[in-house]
Amino acid sequence: MTGYLDTISHPWNRKQIMAAMMQKFMEVQPSIDRTPGGKIWNDLKGLDDTVWIFYTSISELIDEICIFGERSKDPEFWFKSNEKTAKQYAREVKRKLYYCTSSLMSLVDIARNFDKRHKLDGPGEKRAEIFTTPGLHDFLQDLRNFNTHWRIAEANWEIKFEMENHTRTAHFQIKKEDLLDWSRWTTNAKKYIQALDGSVDLYEILTTYKKQAQTYYAWHKGAVIDQNSQALQQYFEYTQIHEGLRQYQKWNMILSHVKDGTNPYQYLAKFLSPTQIETVLSYPKYSEMQVDALIREVDTYQICDKKLKNKLMKVFSVSAE
Repeated sequence: MTGYLDTISHPWNRKQIMAAMMQKFMEVQPSIDRTPGGKIWNDLKGLDDTVWIFYTSISELIDEICIFGERSKDPEFWFKSNEKTAKQYAREVKRKLYYCTSSLMSLVDIARNFDKRHKLDGPGEKRAEIFTTPGLHDFLQDLRNFNTHWRIAEANWEIKFEMENHTRTAHFQIKKEDLLDWSRWTTNAKKYIQALDGSVDLYEILTTYKKQAQTYYAWHKGAVIDQNSQALQQYFEYTQIHEGLRQYQKWNMILSHVKDGTNPYQYLAKFLSPTQIETVLSYPKYSEMQVDALIREVDTYQICDKKLKNKLMKVFSVSAE
C-alpha cells in the first residue's frame, strides 16, 4: 500500500506532510515508517525487544536460584511436610531455563536477519572479541534443541558450605553425563561439555553469557545508529513534523471546546507531571507569564503559534493584549 507521501521525492517538508494528513490521516505514519531510516529504526526496536526478553528470562532464572538459596536456609524448608518445596523450585528453574534457551535462539535468528537486511561493518569480528568463552554460545544454542527435541534438562540443587568463610551457596547444576546422552550436540558444544569438571552450573554460565551479550548488543546498536545516521536523521525529522502537526490539531480541538468559566487548574494533573505543575504555579495566577511557562512545559514539538496561544490565554482569562 502506498500513500500520498510515497509519490513525492525526498526530502519531504512540513507542507507536504500536512497535505498528506489532510488527504488520508492514517497513511502518513506508515509512509514515514517505510523510509530507509524508518525500516532500520523499527527493525532495531524489534531487536531491542528480543534482547530484553532474553535478558529478562536470564534474570528470572537467576532470581529463582537465589530465592531457593535464601529460603532453603530455614530448617523448616526441609521438613517432611514441605517435601514438595524443593521439587517445585526445581521445576520452576527447569521451566525458566527452557525460556532462556528458547529466547536465545529467537535472538540469534532475529539478529542474523537484521544484519542481512541492514549491512553492518564488523559484527563477526566483534562477536569473536566479546564472546570469549570457547563453546559457551554453541552449548546454549544446542541446549534449546536438547530441551525441545530430547527432554527438559534434568538439573539438581547442590548446596556448598565454605567452612573458612562461613558461607553457604546454592547451585543448580546439570550433570555432564546426562547432557552427553544426547547425540546431536555440535562439535564446539560437545567440546565445551567434555571440558567441564562434572556438571554445568546454570548461575555461572548464564551470568557470564549475559554480560557478554550486553556488551555485544550495546556495541551493535551504537554501530547501527552511527552507520545509518543520515537515514535515521531524516526519519526522525519526518516523525517530529508529523507528531507536531498531530499535537497542534489535538490542542486546537481541546482549547476550542473549553466552556467559559472552566477552572483550568483542575486539568493540570491530566497533562503535566507534579514537577511541571510546580513550575507553572511558581508564576502569578492567571498571568501571561504562567501561560508561557505552561507552553514551555507542554510544547515539546514547538507547535504553539499565536492563534493557539490566544486560545490558551482565553482559557486562563488573560487578556490577549
